[in-house]
This record gives sequence, C-alpha cells and structure tokens, in this order.
Amino acid sequence: MIKIALVLALSIFSYNSIAENFDKFVGTMSVNFQPLNREGVAYGCSLVFNTINLDYAYKHGNPVQGVGNFSYMVTSPTQFGMSLKLGVSDVLDGKNNVEAPYFAYIKTPNGTTGGMRNLSNDSDTKGFKMFVPAVNESSVAVVFDLVDGKNAEIGFNRKKDGLDVLLPLDLTVADTVLGPDGLLQRQHSRVAIDGFNKCVLELSSKLKLN
Repeated sequence: MIKIALVLALSIFSYNSIAENFDKFVGTMSVNFQPLNREGVAYGCSLVFNTINLDYAYKHGNPVQGVGNFSYMVTSPTQFGMSLKLGVSDVLDGKNNVEAPYFAYIKTPNGTTGGMRNLSNDSDTKGFKMFVPAVNESSVAVVFDLVDGKNAEIGFNRKKDGLDVLLPLDLTVADTVLGPDGLLQRQHSRVAIDGFNKCVLELSSKLKLN
C-alpha cells in the first residue's frame, strides 16, 4: 500500500518539480509492532518502520527511504539486549535497490545508540545491516522512550566518518495512503506503541536482574 501510494503521488509531479514538492511527503510512512517468537516462546519485541527524508549529505537533497526495525530482546533469564536493522533506498531510483548503511543508530529524547560501541553485521536480508549496541544507560533510555511512545530519529551514514542523515520516526503513524487531493495522508494509531509497551513490560518482568 505504501509503495503504491508513493509512486502514484510522485506521478502527479514532473521530475523537475519533485525537489519543490517532496517536502510534502517527507516523514514516517508506517510503524508496526511485531512480537518475536522462537519455537512458540516470546523472546522479543520489535517496531518495524518505513520512513523518508531528503538526503543532502550524499544524494543532493533527493529523497531516501529507510526501512527496518528496532528490537528489544531477552537473551537469557538474566540478560537483555537490543538491535537496529536498516536498509536504505533512493526513492527516485526506480530500481528498488536497497543499500546497507555503513553505520546506523536510533535517537530518542533521552537516549541514543550512537556514539558508542556497536557490533554490526550484514543482515540475512540483502541490502540491510544489523547493529547491536552496548547495553548502558543511554541505550536503555531509548527503550524506555519508545515504550512511552516518544518519537525518535534514525541516523545513518554511507561511509566511515561520513555525515549523518536523519530519518524521522513518528510511532503513531500506522500507514500512509494516497488522498483524494493527490497528497499522502498519514493514518495515526497507538496500536504499535501499545503493543510494544505491553510486550517489553511482560518480557522484562521475567528477568532476574541483580
């Protein structure tokens, strides 16, 4: 639905006018909650996102789309962790090529997974990379903020020491559709927030932390 709506909206404008009009489309396209289960046992909580912004650092202000997820996971009865998965594509490319960023992080009002040691590896999904931050006060604050429904930003760069591109993340955007005026209309809901909140609290209650 999102990709079709975006293509139709873009078709209304000529290529030369895209730069003038794309600011109307920039923003979160969708956020959905997804529980993580292994062999029927819940072990994690994930927010799956799709968001767009203009990339002035690498693409001359052309729109880029970031797709991925942020997950909170209980890895043992005494340990928990988190991960960020991200793939980036150029909206105007038309080839649906997804590229893995060099580095990515999530930032909320009270925390961030940037500026710290992150383990990273290519995802099993082509064009995506997984980042696993250290568990500390700052990264835990990210989880608390998301549980509270606070908005976030996904930051990424395309090369070592490259400039960051920030992608907005409004947790209340459940979907985006094409309106009768030819503009994208964001449909808001607290379903993702409530699902993530309940999941994190339930899993965390089972932890046996000293």
